[in-house]
Amino acid sequence: MAPKLSDNSKPTPSFKQSDSFKQNRFCWTVFGLWPGKIPEKYYKVFSFIYLIISYVAYNALLTLNLYHTPRRIETLIREIIFTFNETVVACKLSMILYKRKKIAAIFEMLDCEEFKGNDEVGREIVAKHNGYYKKYLLFNTVLSNFTYFSQVLFPVFGFWIFGNALDLPICKYYFLSDQTRNDYFTSLFLYQSFFMYGHMMYNVNIDTLIAGFMVLAIGQVKVLCHDLENLKMEKSIGDQSTTDLKQQYKLRKVLNHYELLLEYCDKFQDVIGGTMFVQYGIGSGIICVVMCGLLLPSSLETQMFMVGYFMVMNLQIFVPAWLGTQLTYKSEELTTAAYKSEWLPCSKRCKSSIKLLMERAKSPVIITGLKIFPLSLATYIQIMKTAYSCFALLRIIQDRQEQAAP
Repeated sequence: MAPKLSDNSKPTPSFKQSDSFKQNRFCWTVFGLWPGKIPEKYYKVFSFIYLIISYVAYNALLTLNLYHTPRRIETLIREIIFTFNETVVACKLSMILYKRKKIAAIFEMLDCEEFKGNDEVGREIVAKHNGYYKKYLLFNTVLSNFTYFSQVLFPVFGFWIFGNALDLPICKYYFLSDQTRNDYFTSLFLYQSFFMYGHMMYNVNIDTLIAGFMVLAIGQVKVLCHDLENLKMEKSIGDQSTTDLKQQYKLRKVLNHYELLLEYCDKFQDVIGGTMFVQYGIGSGIICVVMCGLLLPSSLETQMFMVGYFMVMNLQIFVPAWLGTQLTYKSEELTTAAYKSEWLPCSKRCKSSIKLLMERAKSPVIITGLKIFPLSLATYIQIMKTAYSCFALLRIIQDRQEQAAP
């Protein structure tokens, strides 16, 4: 007997999987990336002005600051990390701006009837994976906002209450004189803080979108496995041709679902491939830089910043890698699920269709970064091995320099 849905997970008749991404779309609308229901001709003006101020000017000042930063490794590391990170943010913004129609098409596909589940168990699987995504989105949003406020507001409270020194939250704008920086400190602080928050929300809502596409794909594979394993063939009662037609109809629904799943995976692969390539490439570089920075003598605040950033970059690389591995493994189980179906009493034509499905399922779904490397735990482990090798090499060089010093 199929398990019943709980009250919390049971989808309503108007349930749409694309609704799980409401927060993502709302955030993009607020920060100039997604027009939503606003007339596009007006939204284009807002988007252009906002992105020029919040991204182009912001990064131009960040690059100018890096050029004027004192050539000391302990000072440069923080500036290099932020500059590298902004390159990843630029790629993510471009993904939303230039692939909005493709993303909207993916949302529409998620709402099709085939992706809702054919029975209570299938609908429960779909609802659960949408719930997993919403929890992940909430966790990332809360954690990122806490980190942001600890970086921006806590120093302000320390300045007001204890009289501690207060620096600009991102960079010191070394191209400005000390007098100019002091005269416009409040304006510069608000400018950096406000647009730093916008960039953080870009990261959160685009990273979770990518993870959400993969989570829902895993859910659809599980639904497909369930449908295959429970594919009951009609017993021959009355006209054999009518029985064959019923068998073919049931199997066709499953095959259509599988075809749509592959199309869905191809579509979101096309959307996220370039972004994942840049994120993995630059993310691995940032991890190396952070690990090297931990070797240098620095203040407790700097050490905490390095450790926190190291954990964030690991999370950005690990989550897609883990989900990509899960999607590949689950898609490999389709062959076994098809074999478990009641294929013996079905017609020759149905048997041929099941055999073709099993042959196709032998090639699992693999999500890649620009079709160069798979998003998998093996890739993540290789990145961490390379980062640790660089770290160990620099450690050896540093120890030798200290031993050679008089």
